[in-house]
Amino acid sequence: MRRLDRVLGDAACSVLATAHRLRKPFTTPRPVRKVAVMKFFGMGSVIVASRSVAALRDTYPGAEIHFVTFSSNRAVLDILEMTDHNHYVDPSTPQAFLRTTLEVAAALRRARCDLVLDLEFFAKFPLVLGSLAGIPQKAGFYLTSENWRRELLDVTGFYNAYFHTSDIFLSLVYLCATGDYYYLNFNDWIGRYRYPRIAPSELERAQLRGKLAGLGIGRGDPLFVINPNTSPDLAPEARKWPKERYAQLADELAAQAPGGRVCLIGAPNEVPYARSIAELCRTPRRHVLAGELSLRELLVLFAEAKLVVSNDSGPMHLACLVDAPIVGLFFADTPTLFAPVGSRVRCVAPPLYSIPLFTVYNGKDVAVGKPSSEIGNAAACSVSLETVMTQVHELLATRPLLRSSDAGGL
Repeated sequence: MRRLDRVLGDAACSVLATAHRLRKPFTTPRPVRKVAVMKFFGMGSVIVASRSVAALRDTYPGAEIHFVTFSSNRAVLDILEMTDHNHYVDPSTPQAFLRTTLEVAAALRRARCDLVLDLEFFAKFPLVLGSLAGIPQKAGFYLTSENWRRELLDVTGFYNAYFHTSDIFLSLVYLCATGDYYYLNFNDWIGRYRYPRIAPSELERAQLRGKLAGLGIGRGDPLFVINPNTSPDLAPEARKWPKERYAQLADELAAQAPGGRVCLIGAPNEVPYARSIAELCRTPRRHVLAGELSLRELLVLFAEAKLVVSNDSGPMHLACLVDAPIVGLFFADTPTLFAPVGSRVRCVAPPLYSIPLFTVYNGKDVAVGKPSSEIGNAAACSVSLETVMTQVHELLATRPLLRSSDAGGL
């Protein structure tokens, strides 16, 4: 998908930019009554974009919010419940991708959306789709290496890698709201917007505990969650600890509380990997929940957990929605951009020049001219178990007193 976007995207967007420039003098801007927000890659990024959806509500009162994403993100949008209409592109096969792209373009054209907010940093597909849908106004991030963006975009955002991604997304809404390209009041403005907080019901908690009881976990046992997985599309080799260290971490966490249970989570395709880690554990109080829980049940698990230790991934950001205590592990990317947002969070990242290796700087594709499979996880191996456990102990000893990071002050 990324390769297709690179190969065809520049050519398509250059043509669309020329057409946009020729048509613009004859076009009268219309009031924004319907906004299409496009964010395709990553469940975590959809969650991180939730503050921007809230800001759009304030910027365009009464406007309909249409969210456009890949079909794999359907469950997380159902959990967030922040939008009026959702549209899904299915990238599973070339035929499905083409068919659903045309269907979404037709649906957006029927809806007569007035503005598209492109929250992808380097992908061209959202702007192509927005043009196919006939959306007259376009807001996105201007990359100087892609000159066509200057012509195609009506609002040209600035990607600032010194800010958290949630704030970078918000900066685009800020420009739509204010036109202030110096961002003079940006820090005060973003303080209005926080992540949505989701409180699972007592019934949901009881149902989850009942399901866990069937897997050998007592209803009152303290839960420690480990997510050792990361997206297979984003340099998984560089983003993972050695299996032995995850297993040692599980042993240490099980010892943190009497009867403590360690839950290894993951998607159905990650079950073998989670099981291979469990086999290395010494404690019998570890359980492979990978493939056992729906996304909503995973959210409830995070709400029940005493601690979540997670690789930089979608589940880490999902845990932020219930303000779980989180230790985020960053072995290739930087927490400056992607740290978990909450009242009790810690991040571990090796203090190496190689961090970040895989970010939007290089399209999360290659680093130093080599495929991720050739680079390995040397940076991850430089992080000791003791380093992670230090953050675990500090976090377990704290209580949620301040919420400044929750307001965007990361």
